Amino acid sequence: MLDESRWQIEIEIMREYFPWITPFETPSGYVGFFGYLRAPRSRRLVEVLTKIPARLYPEIEPPIYIEPKLTTLWWRADDVNGRPEGRLCYHRRENGRWVDTLWQPAKNTFANVIGFAVQYLEEFDR
Repeated sequence: MLDESRWQIEIEIMREYFPWITPFETPSGYVGFFGYLRAPRSRRLVEVLTKIPARLYPEIEPPIYIEPKLTTLWWRADDVNGRPEGRLCYHRRENGRWVDTLWQPAKNTFANVIGFAVQYLEEFDR
């Protein structure tokens, strides 16, 4: 379960790396970040949203959503929020290659998840 000190650290990390992306908390118990990233080649803005029930974070990795989607690749069923359009699917880079690695609650943050959106845009923006 997300405690106030972890949430404040998450906000500070996001302010450092993605200051234009806004934190939010909902009355129904969700936390997350919302904003826009600019696609590197087309220069168009894409909406990014990462959200999760606070009771599940940081134990569970927060999903990230991107609109518009640039491809049908890299999408999977949303097992956290149940969004029918799915969530971004990603791998982590280790030693120069892409691998499936597990979320590490003590190490990973919302900013890491936004970083996957950046990687997706770099890969598929044409």
